[in-house]
Amino acid sequence: MSEIKTSSGIDEIRGKTNGRDSGYFYMRNGKQFYRTRKESYQQNQSPRQKWNSAAFKYANSQLKLLTTPEAKAQLAADFEAANHIASNGKTYTTSRAWKFNSLIHDFKQMHPFNS
Repeated sequence: MSEIKTSSGIDEIRGKTNGRDSGYFYMRNGKQFYRTRKESYQQNQSPRQKWNSAAFKYANSQLKLLTTPEAKAQLAADFEAANHIASNGKTYTTSRAWKFNSLIHDFKQMHPFNS
């Protein structure tokens, strides 16, 4: 860690000054420091988080395939036929939210989490 002397009139800087910065500023014992840190929030997941992320990724990829007018019409028809109730038992107001959560539930049923 290195001590930073600011040339501007700012006494202390906290956090990132720019979104492209590789590190962040912080204060300790009245002194300004700068620390670089690899941001690996998604890499350090528990097995359950990885399972939920895989379900989310699957649902997102399947929902992106429904772009044709025929697929959208079929989605709306299925949504109305299901009375807005998804396979997880919850009620949704939009057909995309209904389908998305149905896909997540279906993925979790096909790939159960074994703790």
